[in-house]
Amino acid sequence: MALEAIAMEGPEARVSDHVARLIATCSRGWEQFFADHDDQAPRFVPSVPERVWAVLAEVTRRQLPPNRVFCEWGSGFGTATCLAALLGYEAYGLEIDAELVRLSRAIARRLGIPVQILCTSLLPAGYEASAGVNGAALVTPALMRDSHDTTEARGPLRYDGMESAIADIGLFFAYPWPEERALMRQLFEAVARVGALLVVYHTDTDIRVWQKVEGEGELEDSRAHVHRP
Repeated sequence: MALEAIAMEGPEARVSDHVARLIATCSRGWEQFFADHDDQAPRFVPSVPERVWAVLAEVTRRQLPPNRVFCEWGSGFGTATCLAALLGYEAYGLEIDAELVRLSRAIARRLGIPVQILCTSLLPAGYEASAGVNGAALVTPALMRDSHDTTEARGPLRYDGMESAIADIGLFFAYPWPEERALMRQLFEAVARVGALLVVYHTDTDIRVWQKVEGEGELEDSRAHVHRP
């Protein structure tokens, strides 16, 4: 399979009152979280939610995802997950930090936004990440091929607690550290369905969109990067 870069042309999107209230609530949550933890806070950096909203709204308007199932890898305060729910997605957030899971669930409940935040790794069972010179790399499971271990016997790959299988997810979102960007693309290519989209927030001025297609390698397009001043 291959990853094809999708041109976005720096989309803009109107922020509704509901979206603005979500963004303000999450921003206050981040401020309080860092104030409470001081210099012991985990290594988290929030995105600019308005820019996340603009890209998610644009790919949705263009009907690029094959369905309305969304998954955020490393959901933090669940901002992107909640934004996806407001766009009509069945929205899941995966977060390994239990306190962030608790806080993000509380925010979603307070605002009446239907999301599922799961306290789990973005790596499904059998998948691992290995540290290397150029950053993390994906380690895929060895598949035993015998009469007792067929695709049907294993069943669809899924995250614990998620109603939908990973193959049912049409839109993924991630804001990785620079050394994890390649890992995100490798994981997406390994587990996502053909046609699924991956939105990767590199920086506040650089958001990239990839679609899994038939073929080999990565199909690069310089227009596919959402560069904003």
